Amino acid sequence: MVDPDHRTGFLDIIDTLGFVAMAPPPARAIPGLDSYLGFDPSTGALLHLDVHYRLVLGEQLVKNHHLPVEGWLLSDPAVLEGVRVPRPERELLLLFIRAMLKTTSRQFARSIIKGGSPLPARIRKEATWLAGLVDPSLLAETAESSGLGLDATELADFHGRALQDRLNWRYVLGRKRSLRHRLRVHERLPRYRAAPKKTWLRFRSGPVMRRLGLSLPRRHLVGDAPVVAAVGADGSGKTRLTRDLESWLERKLVVHHLYFGQPKSGVFFKLLNKPGSMTRARSAAGSSPGLLGHIARFTDGVKWLALARKRLRLARVAREWAGRGEIVIAERYPLREFFAMETPMDGPRLQPDGPFAGLEIGRYRAMPAPDLTLILDTNVDTLRDRKLDLTMEEHVAKVAAVQSLEPGPGMVMIDAGRPYEEVLLEVKTAIWKTLHEST
Repeated sequence: MVDPDHRTGFLDIIDTLGFVAMAPPPARAIPGLDSYLGFDPSTGALLHLDVHYRLVLGEQLVKNHHLPVEGWLLSDPAVLEGVRVPRPERELLLLFIRAMLKTTSRQFARSIIKGGSPLPARIRKEATWLAGLVDPSLLAETAESSGLGLDATELADFHGRALQDRLNWRYVLGRKRSLRHRLRVHERLPRYRAAPKKTWLRFRSGPVMRRLGLSLPRRHLVGDAPVVAAVGADGSGKTRLTRDLESWLERKLVVHHLYFGQPKSGVFFKLLNKPGSMTRARSAAGSSPGLLGHIARFTDGVKWLALARKRLRLARVAREWAGRGEIVIAERYPLREFFAMETPMDGPRLQPDGPFAGLEIGRYRAMPAPDLTLILDTNVDTLRDRKLDLTMEEHVAKVAAVQSLEPGPGMVMIDAGRPYEEVLLEVKTAIWKTLHEST
């Protein structure tokens, strides 16, 4: 919690520390709550701050109560481990309200059937610890000074039960009903509107909607997000790295993984590829391709043009997502610097005098450059150990093309031959720097 009068100073501090602002989907937005994401360069861990300027709490998902006690909580604070915190008796009152209001019907049903408390173990542990810090003689004054209409005896009762871990379902249910009635004046929405919203949010957050891909999205960045591309020769570790980066970021943010390589499945691409495969087989056997060669020349043109069109569409989708604050991790993104290769990596493949060549190169030239390109530099020996479905000549050509790239703004050279954990941390650091600069 931050005093609104100190918001500007607080934002200056977290900006200096490299935090960036996040926003939830509109259905989950809570007034007076801002979220920020930070990065620990020593471990690669993401740090999440939920910063409250207003005290909004209540039942899960809807948070339908605003308690106007911010100044009361912030005044005359205690100090814990060098950090200013509310006085323990005030924090206990707040925990009492929060714990009762947010307990769900499912938790009550489980505790009735299996016994025990409907409150999670972590809440009961916190309540016991906090109650041990409280002077019971201060509870009456605390209840009165809050201005929330709480009875001193019920706060004292909660204090005693928390010390003895006697927060059973009958007690919690009774207190929840009582508190909801007395705190109705502090509800943000009337109950007839809050209840359907809670039901809808619970449904959208449930397993069925997650399996259908229709659940509520995670937070997104405030401002543009970067499009991050990983490029390198076959065997440099692009797939593993991009998937690990996706897992790292998607815990907190909306992130998309896009694959720009040749399709690994699909009837259309395989059918177009068949005449060319047959032609090359005939040529290797010393036979003339004849009419099949002309057909293959046409189908290869259609195949590579279709792939160029698909890649351009993916690049435009990536830029659209990034404009909404959603990070894109692109694997095998076509780089213009590779177009001059005899066989460009993930680039135009048609000969200049072939059918559709002009259309194909036009598609590639229309693709916007990534905001950050991670160049995975690996020597030929390492690549040969990892991947043997390419010839030595092909690997040498790809390594030379990668090593010809110049590091600079938006281009980071990564020595991918080092231990993987070192590579991953360096890549995370480079992404975070770009992410902070782009927002």
